[in-house]
Amino acid sequence: MRISLENWETACRLQEETPVADLHLDLPGELLFRRRAGERDVIAQKYLPVWKKAGIALIGAAVYLEDTCLPESGLRNALLQIEALKQELRSLEGKAHLVRRKADLDRACAGESIGVLLYLEGLDFLGTDAGLLDLFSELGVTGASLVWSRRNLLASGCCRASENKPVSGDLTEAGRCVIEKMGELGMFLDISHLNDEGMETVLTEAEIPMLATHSNAREVYFHYRNLTNGQIDLLSDRGGIIGLNACSLLTGSWRGGRHLEWLRQHGMYLLEQAGGEHVCLGLDLCHHYELARRELEAGEDRGYDALADHGELALLTAAFLEAGVEKGQLRRLLGENAFAFLGRVLP
Repeated sequence: MRISLENWETACRLQEETPVADLHLDLPGELLFRRRAGERDVIAQKYLPVWKKAGIALIGAAVYLEDTCLPESGLRNALLQIEALKQELRSLEGKAHLVRRKADLDRACAGESIGVLLYLEGLDFLGTDAGLLDLFSELGVTGASLVWSRRNLLASGCCRASENKPVSGDLTEAGRCVIEKMGELGMFLDISHLNDEGMETVLTEAEIPMLATHSNAREVYFHYRNLTNGQIDLLSDRGGIIGLNACSLLTGSWRGGRHLEWLRQHGMYLLEQAGGEHVCLGLDLCHHYELARRELEAGEDRGYDALADHGELALLTAAFLEAGVEKGQLRRLLGENAFAFLGRVLP
């Protein structure tokens, strides 16, 4: 895709001026892998420089559990991931902080320190014990999805990104109780990995703030992990937001490349279908995570990431400018919508 110098420079300025938010990164799990391998100061060395270059003010740090952790060690692994993240934050000496309340969010928005929003990508480790959420709330967890792309005792996840098939099953009674408990604790519900039946239930029945942290449009690329028009409409009608996902398996660019074109197409469609106040970033960049768990070797390509890292975000911003998206709309997509949603949710 051709990017003009003018739009590139404008994109860089926009990201300097706008507090940028990416609501989905599997950061806690990567930190645990790397710290077990003896690495320290991972955020300072691998992330802070590129975050600053991209204008990142807020990162959504999702606790994701590998299949091998379940069921026996899921709870232990989740707690270890959170501790690994907190150890890293302590070593940063105020350059990044955990976002638990609106005051923490305001610090990030003002550029005082990069905010890290901690939430749970799947609640397999709960079993049916909603009471465990009290512990995680005290640890700074602000929200959760009921499932990752697998079935648990609460609900049915949609298919994995590497698959593309329908998955049946609705929320269980335990799942409904967990959502009620999350509401009592002031948590948000992330619906990105729910299957279609589960989405229908929560979008029409659940009384809790909800968003899709990292999802694309099924109308642009047919994949059961992407959102239908009906799901997009219901979520936006409830005041929710949708995080644009840079996984090429979900954008459709994994076979033929043209990553920016496909990613921009999903963003343009979501802006039109959901409305400009309901789209944000949830890039789900997994390359560093996959390196940490040794699925990729150093020097290999970017895996399935449509962007190599946050440093390439300006290319996407410039691509939107090339398509005629106005600067005000881009500011909302880059961060303002995410900050506004969380400002309504956090205490």
